Amino acid sequence: MLKMMCPILSSNSHCTAKGMLFPHSTCLVALLHSQSSNPIKSHLPSKPKVEDALKMFDEMLHSRPLPSVIPFNRILTQLVKLKQFPAVLSLNSQMGLRGIVPDSYTLNIVINCYSRLNRMGYALSVLGHCFKLGLQPTVATFNTRVADAERVFNKMVEGGHCQPDVFTFSTLIKGFCMIGNNTGAIQLLRNMEENGCEPNIVSYTTIIDSLGKYALFDQAKNLFSEMIGRGIAPSLITYNCLIQGACNKGHWKEVWRLLNEMIQRGIEPNTITYNSLMDGHCLQGEMDKAKQVFDLMLSKGISVDIHSCNTLINGYCKSKKIDKAYKIFKEMPLRGLVPDTITYNTLVDGFCKAGRLQEAEKLLCEMEASGQLPNVQTYTVILDALCSNQQLSKANELLREMKDKNLELDIVIYNIFIEALFKAGEIESAMKVFSGLSSKVVQPDVVTYNTTIKGLCIGGLLDEAEKLFREMGERGCSADGSTYNTFIRGLLNNNEASRATRLIPVMHKMGFSVGASIMELIVDFLSKDKVDPVLLACPKDSV
Repeated sequence: MLKMMCPILSSNSHCTAKGMLFPHSTCLVALLHSQSSNPIKSHLPSKPKVEDALKMFDEMLHSRPLPSVIPFNRILTQLVKLKQFPAVLSLNSQMGLRGIVPDSYTLNIVINCYSRLNRMGYALSVLGHCFKLGLQPTVATFNTRVADAERVFNKMVEGGHCQPDVFTFSTLIKGFCMIGNNTGAIQLLRNMEENGCEPNIVSYTTIIDSLGKYALFDQAKNLFSEMIGRGIAPSLITYNCLIQGACNKGHWKEVWRLLNEMIQRGIEPNTITYNSLMDGHCLQGEMDKAKQVFDLMLSKGISVDIHSCNTLINGYCKSKKIDKAYKIFKEMPLRGLVPDTITYNTLVDGFCKAGRLQEAEKLLCEMEASGQLPNVQTYTVILDALCSNQQLSKANELLREMKDKNLELDIVIYNIFIEALFKAGEIESAMKVFSGLSSKVVQPDVVTYNTTIKGLCIGGLLDEAEKLFREMGERGCSADGSTYNTFIRGLLNNNEASRATRLIPVMHKMGFSVGASIMELIVDFLSKDKVDPVLLACPKDSV
């Protein structure tokens, strides 16, 4: 579909950073080779799949030019599935020695292997080194590994096997913050003192930043005060984190107080500080004030960066002021700035939501011509626009194009397409897509189930909807309040009041409330000449 709109580049890209994944590569290579003079052969059983993977890896490693890290990651992933963890680490070491730059997927693989081998010390070292490189592990990595890391770490400390330093603690704190476990991060901060390790500015700033992102500004403020009380002077980064948290909550008195305080300490606000102010005003829909901050930056000679423009463009698009957003976009080259993928995606989304598809199409062509690769987000925006306009054949073509380019389709993309199919009355096609998810890496989430249950109910297929409602928990996806409301509404709309009322007490027991639309339906049922006795018997407090 994008090929029809304008020629789009066919290769996928991943953000990478220079440097090897191992902070102490020599030690790690020695560790791997200490197990055998040939670690690969010693750890790999003679299985055709393993041999094929090794052969392919060797051919790729000696090919010129060298392939990107992506095909190497696929081979490492295959070997992980075969439980060849030491071999994967050895192969990854060879990649580093050949100058193959790792990405976040490589990071996940390496941490996973060290964790499986119970070498959490090495996993933590890799993790800390990757933070320095700017590589960001996925949430999945942390959800499955940080708790293990803490467990092994505690055993090491309790057994007297090691004396953790501030770097080790800070790495774990960073991990907890990245998965949103701020309570765990603060507990680690307290554990530092108990183990005779003084927290530093990095330890505090990391948690303050995380608390601000999760709208826990009061806690962030208290931790900031505690830090100062310990004689640790806040840095520009610390102030920026706290100011961003205050902006997110719209606490402008605190923002101005912090700004004055940092200036009194001799710390001058920088581009990031002003970007936070703009972002805060944009979140509140105060676009005139956001633009004033932008103009103030220019008048003060403070560098306006790509994030400054993207923040303002996004704010204008969210406020449905697409022309003003486009004006900022056109002015970027005059300021020496090159629009990035985020810039284009935001504007394309803005044009699509405004119903200006031709201008979105034109911008896509500009994007390709500028050398910016469309990513999954770009395709998601276009897919959503096509589905909203019921252009399902083009949407299906777009999905095929994404698969051809080896882009990783996430559940958001499938949810958009499944909903569009149901709205078009193509129930069979929608269920085919839904059923096909089981054969893919991506798993249906609660939105997928809610959308499918709603579509089945609208189509009058109540038994199929109920079966899915009952099975979703067994498939690892718990029903939420929306699930119950969706199914109950579907039953009532199909004159199945008895089945609906049986679900209401269960819904309340699960801690969910009945929606206003269901209340209206029940009132409508009660106003009819003939009312289902079960509905009359339903206790008032249950609805």
